[in-house]
Amino acid sequence: MSELTDRLRTAYEGFGRRDIQAVLSVMDPDIEWDATDALAHTGMYQGHDGVTEYIDSLSGVWDEFHLNPEQFTESGDGAHVMVLGSVHGRLAANEQDVEARFAHVLQIEDGLVTRLKVCLDREAALQEMPAASS
Repeated sequence: MSELTDRLRTAYEGFGRRDIQAVLSVMDPDIEWDATDALAHTGMYQGHDGVTEYIDSLSGVWDEFHLNPEQFTESGDGAHVMVLGSVHGRLAANEQDVEARFAHVLQIEDGLVTRLKVCLDREAALQEMPAASS
């Protein structure tokens, strides 16, 4: 596992705990967080303030929220990382348990995430990652 993947895994663990500082530690201050294709919590978020807003918005919807990254795939040029995994939690409104798969593509510059794209599935993520070897 590369140092970058190790740092990203730590940030994903932080996301699951809603540890905003752990998440922001791997993100460029001007990050673009693109959740326009997400099934829930959709929208575009800019910078550390936007990421913080996105994570804070989860608290109002979920009683429990667990993000389990399972696979990190770095592109050949090191400019992108695809993260595949699962999310499960309990909705606050009706206490319903929810489990789903996730696919994220991270654009990396100077060791920091400058863009995160939430994709519906692995195939959509591969479209965002042209330099990846599948």
